[in-house]
Amino acid sequence: MYISALCMVKNEAKNLPRWLANMKYVADELVVVDTGSVDESVTIAQNSGARVVSYVWRDDFAAARNFALKQIRGDVVIFLDADEYFPDSLLKKLRLIISQLNSKPQVAGLCAPRVDIDVESETDQFIEVSVQCRIFRRGCTYQGSIHETLQIPEGMELLQDDRLLFYHTGYSASLIKGKLKRNLQMLLKRQERSDYEMQPMDYRYLMDCYYGLGEYEKALAMSEKCLQFSDKLAGLISYIHKIRVKAAYSAGLPAEKITEMIQEALQAGDRAYFLQLMGHYLWEQGERQKALSYVEAGLEATENMSPVSPVYELLPYSLMMQGESMVERGEVQAGLKVLTKAVQEFPHVPLLQKSLLRAQTYCLEQEKNILSRNNNNE
Repeated sequence: MYISALCMVKNEAKNLPRWLANMKYVADELVVVDTGSVDESVTIAQNSGARVVSYVWRDDFAAARNFALKQIRGDVVIFLDADEYFPDSLLKKLRLIISQLNSKPQVAGLCAPRVDIDVESETDQFIEVSVQCRIFRRGCTYQGSIHETLQIPEGMELLQDDRLLFYHTGYSASLIKGKLKRNLQMLLKRQERSDYEMQPMDYRYLMDCYYGLGEYEKALAMSEKCLQFSDKLAGLISYIHKIRVKAAYSAGLPAEKITEMIQEALQAGDRAYFLQLMGHYLWEQGERQKALSYVEAGLEATENMSPVSPVYELLPYSLMMQGESMVERGEVQAGLKVLTKAVQEFPHVPLLQKSLLRAQTYCLEQEKNILSRNNNNE
């Protein structure tokens, strides 16, 4: 099996060295498609032994990716962005995991959780988890000029492998707004064309752009528009409701309206996520007992769920709420167990580590107080 590592870049001199070092562990060839860099990206890639191909950018992500795919020699491609990387602990096993494609001819590619982290944040690096396909066979293509999607050959399927995991830093605070402004400009430019008819997915992408740029009322309006096409956007209903609620909250809508929206989402979308979201919202409103009942119901509904669920962006904080509440009401060991397990499952969430440390400190202080009282009684 011949594995190609492929990457499209523009001014990625900061991230490219990590991608190159990452992929040298696994791939038989490194191919970098440059779309107009003015920094040292091309030189860095060439000096590391990568084959560099130039491409003139045409405001079409799928066209660029399909051009890139034509440049590889491999049977299988690892198509990461420059700001995506596998953890070091996985690299030595990665080629063996990919080799399973040889014994499963019906599998076109391997999906894996992608953990978005904000490397500029001092308090909380974790953003969210989604499932993406970055490893697939030759013959797959992309479709969609904006927010391109992978198309696999008819009769084949994608397989999710829980051994795989990779990180993404491109949504860090200083980077994401530039990307969203670029996408919004492309969407609006296309919308202005006399020969173009707006599609349901266009409203979804506009919703994303407006929300990410802090234009919450416009994002809310686009979410309502999306819900009018619920039959055509069936697989995105939970996500649309999620952005709708978040936009309403950020726009300052009344608490009654936000809870009403969450209740609507509970009827239509991912119950595990929206139960926990209601709990988090009520916790913020000071209704802690009621909040905990929602969080715990949401945690129960989360069992045996795939990482594709949006609930995983709330899960570490729900576990933190549950663990801290147990400690506060005297269930110290049970609370410590919840927090310890949460830290193991979500090592990229610093707030969880701080929560566990607080609980451990509290436990030690309680033990000291008990010893002190016993000594005094003697």
